[in-house]
Amino acid sequence: FIEESLSGVINEGILGGVFAILAILIFLHFSIRSTAIIAISIPLSVLTALLLMRIQGLSLNLLTLSGLTIAIGRVVDDSIVVVENIYRNLQNGVGKREAVLQGTREVAAAITAATLITVAVFLPVGFIGGLTREFFLPLALTTSYALLASLIVAVTIVPLLARYFLSAGSLPAPRETASQRI
Repeated sequence: FIEESLSGVINEGILGGVFAILAILIFLHFSIRSTAIIAISIPLSVLTALLLMRIQGLSLNLLTLSGLTIAIGRVVDDSIVVVENIYRNLQNGVGKREAVLQGTREVAAAITAATLITVAVFLPVGFIGGLTREFFLPLALTTSYALLASLIVAVTIVPLLARYFLSAGSLPAPRETASQRI
């Protein structure tokens, strides 16, 4: 039963990651480069979370794997915001290096706040007293590690990759809004 449950959580996590990447691909109008930059944040965040779990002494079990699965959908959010803002700067004619620096700097506080708020929601669940703590602390820590890792990836690795792989023509031109037509 336990092996089936673990296998199911692993499969659901992989499926969640694949569906997240497909949704991003569609959202970015099938821009392979931009999607690849964002998709890299999933395994990097999960691997960093696994490393932190190892340091903390947490084992892979149903709850920690569930925490990673929960986090998979959220770990790409910060990267999406950074890539979109860098691209916006490129579209506005800013040079590539400056677009990466300025684009990341402009959203760093916002994505940091959003990530820390999400961590602030998950982490206290692990500090409930008694037996409940034994069950939920690994889940809360694992999810928090993955979310914090995604923030670090979004402000370090994603801009680096965007510098080399993103260009003003790598995403479709922004659609005209109603207010711009007026």
